[in-house]
Amino acid sequence: MSEHNFNLITQLEGNLKAFIQLSPQPQNKHWLLDINLFYEGELAGCTSFNLQGYDQHEAEHIARNIRKNEFMMKEIDEFLWGESD
Repeated sequence: MSEHNFNLITQLEGNLKAFIQLSPQPQNKHWLLDINLFYEGELAGCTSFNLQGYDQHEAEHIARNIRKNEFMMKEIDEFLWGESD
């Protein structure tokens, strides 16, 4: 199977949605996971993660299950709202 871009829109929590784009970065041997965050339909911010050491299936699994990924959800919360105690 050849590597290709993967796009997904998902509900994160409450009125927060994410447009997720996963794209291969063959020159760096990793996947780039770009996330555009929308709150009540308005763009609230953009962030990205480098997924190194994952094959296509694993990277797509991470993209599909962001809500269950505690690390990524914590990073998104801190990105949007700042670090909280």
